[in-house]
Amino acid sequence: MSSLAWGLAAAGATLAALSAVADGALFAESPLPSSVPDRSNYDPPSPGVSRVVSGREQTHRALAFARVLGHLAAGCGLAVALDLADEASLTKGVALVGLGLLTVLVAESVARVAGDALGDNAATRLRGFTQLIERLFAPVVALGNWVDRLVAEVVTEAEATQERRDEAAAQFRDVVTSEPDVSGDERELLLGVFEFGETTAEEVMVPRVDMLGIERETPWSEMVDRVRSIQHSRVPVYEETIDEIVGILYVKDLLPSVLADEEPDGGWQTLMRPPVFIPASKRIADLLREFRQTGRHIAIVADEYGGTAGLVTIEDVLEELVGEIRDEYDDEERLIENEDDQRYWVTGRLTLDDLSNALQHDFTRDDVSTVGGLVLELLGRVPRAGETLTIGPFRVIVERVVRRKVERVFLEPLERPDDDSDNAERGS
Repeated sequence: MSSLAWGLAAAGATLAALSAVADGALFAESPLPSSVPDRSNYDPPSPGVSRVVSGREQTHRALAFARVLGHLAAGCGLAVALDLADEASLTKGVALVGLGLLTVLVAESVARVAGDALGDNAATRLRGFTQLIERLFAPVVALGNWVDRLVAEVVTEAEATQERRDEAAAQFRDVVTSEPDVSGDERELLLGVFEFGETTAEEVMVPRVDMLGIERETPWSEMVDRVRSIQHSRVPVYEETIDEIVGILYVKDLLPSVLADEEPDGGWQTLMRPPVFIPASKRIADLLREFRQTGRHIAIVADEYGGTAGLVTIEDVLEELVGEIRDEYDDEERLIENEDDQRYWVTGRLTLDDLSNALQHDFTRDDVSTVGGLVLELLGRVPRAGETLTIGPFRVIVERVVRRKVERVFLEPLERPDDDSDNAERGS
């Protein structure tokens, strides 16, 4: 029994070694003999080798299966030869591991390097062995090819299905919004519904520089005056800087104390409610669902460094569906104004997508989302009012800058060369 087991181990190691040599030779490039200076004069390998190389992917699979089978046979033979099942011991275990590593080293690594070094010579000598392995493992290779095709079809079908869904949704949107009985407001509402699912909090939030808040240590009287000047129903409360939001103050919670003209027991800070923090990448569809479930209407948008990127309210989310909602306290300045479709005044917070749609030119960039951000990026610094730059076919004049924020710019088309020549001819 022991001699049979050792024979099985030797046969398995030999099968693995020959398969590794043939596999290494299969992918080795034939070296150009030094006696042949021009490859055009060099005879190609023998037809047998060419046939193997032409279908070497299938041959490689068959040889790979043969190597695995050889290693399994060698491992089983060694385990039986050492009688590890009946009389297991530490010495026999160490011996099995050592012999296994030696078998793998010789039958895999050394053999494969030898096949790669011998190249065409080894492939020619082992051609009969390679053909035999291909025939023996043809069903296994065929099964592997079928599994590959099945997986490829599933993956491709999933991608194609998603593409068809996106295309169908885009076609449906275009058909619905182009109906003659759909008004401009209705069209805007429909477009908002289609784009609502992919919009993130970062796209609708009030940016950090525009946030109004109250410092936690502000005295009662100053806090009340600050709330009156802010004119919002919910106000963030911070410690030292706006990056450290510690609570949200609801103005309705202040009313009893304001009417009584006395500070609440323990200070007005006891009226704060805990803030809700969300990532900038959170989809507003999910955020709206959370607003409805929790009854809260404001969330602080945190940046990747743990600071404050901005805040978003339920009003900001709903405006993505129904358009801008104004009340008696909102600034009446329009985001974009135009004169004769030639001269445009836009606010710095206008998104580049909206500007592109209005002016029929692609202003979008990967790293900025607003007009003000685009001006800052192109100039590389904070501009001064009156500075001029060119963006595509438009001349841009910075009209108003507050601190480091571009608040309003003017755009007009550049005169084309043919227009200049026409004007010159008219003048003459």
